Amino acid sequence: PEGIPLYVLADGPAGVRIFAEKDQPGISTSLPAPIALAATWDLELARQYGDLLGQEMIASGHNVLRGPAVDIARVPMAGRIFESFGEDPLLQARLVVAEIPAIQAHGVLACIKHYLVNNQEYQRSSVDVRVDERTLQEIYLLPFAAAVQQGGVAATMGAYNKINGVYACENPDVLTTILRDQLGFRGWVMSDFMATPSTAESANAG
Repeated sequence: PEGIPLYVLADGPAGVRIFAEKDQPGISTSLPAPIALAATWDLELARQYGDLLGQEMIASGHNVLRGPAVDIARVPMAGRIFESFGEDPLLQARLVVAEIPAIQAHGVLACIKHYLVNNQEYQRSSVDVRVDERTLQEIYLLPFAAAVQQGGVAATMGAYNKINGVYACENPDVLTTILRDQLGFRGWVMSDFMATPSTAESANAG
């Protein structure tokens, strides 16, 4: 519709990904990995990190950043641990709350990922993560809750994995009961690239 801008998405948590082969304009900074940012315990540095991401998103013609990532580092060999803020949920929460408003101050929508319990690469698209409610709430959900309730994040990315037998992207407990009802999220949910195993079920789940 007229007057509604297109969503122009880009990864990611460690700098705006530019695809030269797709004729995307501009250049971007390859930032130190978010795990390195986490090692500083520096909230002002996290704000500056987000500020630069927001500036470079706009400068390169993008308006939806697929990041930050707040996946808890649980499996040491996981290939994408560098994209997130480590194994401590409280540190993750503090850093993401500093980073998100700095990104969004530039008119960019931050998309927190990967929701939820996406913590290994092996069989990432099919693994069924069995997790009890207390562990889910106190460890894995905590940084997402902070991103929503304190950071005001605009969007959430559903993960590939199953959670207690149901895919994250068609899981009403995760997408509606927790995200919408418990956390009060009023933004929009996208899937990871091919993480929706269904159409109607995913839409109806939230």
